[in-house]
Amino acid sequence: MNNMKNKISTYLLLLGLAAFYTQGCNNLEDINIDPNKPSNVDLGLIFTSGEEKILYKYGRFTEGTDWDTWSGLWIQTFAGNHGAGINYDRYDLQAVNSTWGTQYDAFNDLNEVIKRGVETEAWEHVAASKILISLGLGTLTSVYGAMPWSEALKGSEIPYPNFDSQENIYQTMQSLLDEAITDLGKTSTLSLGNNDFAFQGDTAKWKALAYALKVRYANHFSKKDPSGSAANTLRAVDNAKAAGFTSHDFDLTFPYGGEDIYLNGWFHMFENNQMIASDVFMNYLNETNDPRKFSYWNSQNVDGDELGYVGKPNALGTTNLSYSPVGPQGFYGKKDSPQLIVTHFELLFIESEAAFRAGNLALAAQALNEAIVKQIDLVTPATVSYRTTNDGNVDEFNQMITDYKTQNANETAASITLEKIMTQKYVAMFTMNTETWNDLRRHNYQFPEYLSIPVTPEGTAIANQFIQRVLYPKESSNTNENTPDASIFETLWIFE
Repeated sequence: MNNMKNKISTYLLLLGLAAFYTQGCNNLEDINIDPNKPSNVDLGLIFTSGEEKILYKYGRFTEGTDWDTWSGLWIQTFAGNHGAGINYDRYDLQAVNSTWGTQYDAFNDLNEVIKRGVETEAWEHVAASKILISLGLGTLTSVYGAMPWSEALKGSEIPYPNFDSQENIYQTMQSLLDEAITDLGKTSTLSLGNNDFAFQGDTAKWKALAYALKVRYANHFSKKDPSGSAANTLRAVDNAKAAGFTSHDFDLTFPYGGEDIYLNGWFHMFENNQMIASDVFMNYLNETNDPRKFSYWNSQNVDGDELGYVGKPNALGTTNLSYSPVGPQGFYGKKDSPQLIVTHFELLFIESEAAFRAGNLALAAQALNEAIVKQIDLVTPATVSYRTTNDGNVDEFNQMITDYKTQNANETAASITLEKIMTQKYVAMFTMNTETWNDLRRHNYQFPEYLSIPVTPEGTAIANQFIQRVLYPKESSNTNENTPDASIFETLWIFE
């Protein structure tokens, strides 16, 4: 814990330093202005600033609009409870400022690290920066589609950058990962060390992460190129495992410390109560006797009143009733719970899906069984610990876990189906909302089968189709004349 407190103190110091030398980018104009680059700012500190800006935005809702959080409403694991939660639950999206500016802030930082790192042969910093940029691009293109890149970060040379197609963005993402893997094979003059709070300078984990992202991005092409995507995905899975991504020790997370601004975002959501359990998701967990219900949700509301495990219909609106929020007694919602970003169980679920598409049903079943077990074993111990401390029924809970694994992690080549793979992945990817939204859009919102367009209390569907994307933020449209028009029902290129 002392180590974590030291990390938190370091983060706060670095935030101050980053603000000093970048002055902060709050609109698209800042994308086109070279950040201040004083020669006395340590390369490692600039890297840490960029790393923090990329990773901190997963599972956050407190600063601007974070689509990784709010997409939980559109995948219907969550439902809106008041304020913006109600609006986004009903597809009432505005062109608000958002993750966009923070990610481009990070790109500026990391681009500077790459330039200076190449000059000084600090290859570890260069490689990690490329991987983080690829991750950030993946996040933005998943919600916006086309975006400035090849002409961005050019300063006054190109004040109004054109938008690269999503196809070009994906090519860039994969190229950055390939370059990073090559860079990690070079002798570096500088170690990442403590500049890297995610992996503490462990370059083996950075290399494995690069392959894991290649897995994720190759699988995104399942609709455009089913067989080619499957082959590329499985090849990348093999590479990721060979690089060491065979356990949750290699997971990429944001390690919240439970203090000040570094409280876990889902604990903030518990206190704020803007998003709570969706009834269709909670009903599914109840019907399948899924033990993770107790690791995901809280049986009490924010005032401590006992609720049971109750979900709210999406698009219902504000009521006087209480529903289950993310549980601070479980894995996800404690003050210092880590935010999962790229995980081993995700890798296994993707392997299962790709193997199914490739016709290797035995591998698909094996990977699915392992994925279910690994994710359950990751998230349920916190609930066991809580019940032990608070005199809960631990034996009954452990029996639920055993029974669930027996019933659901025992697939064979004869029993495996795509619906089982994607539904189990949907349940397991709790709080990793953007990736689940990608899955739903890739599969035309087919899985889980209970998904439907939400209906208001007046009996009116909120739309005649599912949401496909978000609007470009004002920080782009107000400052860049090349910002495209968009509709939230416009299908992104990758999902066509």
